[in-house]
Amino acid sequence: MESSEKKGLLIAFEGVDGAGKTTQAREVCAALAERGVDAVYLREPTNGPHGTRLRQLMVAGRDKVDPMEEFRLFLEDRREDVAQNISPALARGAVVCIDRYYISSMAYQGALGLDPEFIRVENEKIAPVPDLILYFHLPVEESHARIVATREGGYNLFEQQAYQERVAAVFDGMNFPQMVKIDAARDPAAVQQQVMAEIEKLLTSHSLV
Repeated sequence: MESSEKKGLLIAFEGVDGAGKTTQAREVCAALAERGVDAVYLREPTNGPHGTRLRQLMVAGRDKVDPMEEFRLFLEDRREDVAQNISPALARGAVVCIDRYYISSMAYQGALGLDPEFIRVENEKIAPVPDLILYFHLPVEESHARIVATREGGYNLFEQQAYQERVAAVFDGMNFPQMVKIDAARDPAAVQQQVMAEIEKLLTSHSLV
């Protein structure tokens, strides 16, 4: 879905859990805001009714819903996010940094057996295509270690290591032309430097700097 009213840019921050994408997305927004750029941080699932249901599933267990129903919950949550947050921000010319988007749906529901291409097609009927996809690549063993070390509750049910291996395999097989692979195993400052370099190129190409 591409709107003729779109003036801003949409950047998706993607990767397995523990890869550092949330930190990077927030830091990008802060850095752009300091330069006077209208930058918006969003995350999915949202805090709306469908997103809240999905967060409950993370705790209660995925046996409570089948993969297609989970896909539908994500799709409806995203439909609301597009209408209420993403499209209005893009229409006014903002740079939207979204922490997970339908690329994650392709990986996470794809790892449950759904066709990633089906997920992409269905989402692009209702959601703008990102201008840039930053894929934070991190070996699953390291992401596992980070989560265990930094989260009091440890893994939730979306973060089991064997499942994350399947998720990572789907991410690695993607071939979006606008996807840039970021080595997330490096020092965060080095990661941030590469991230900002990619964003600078995007902003320059769209005359936003």
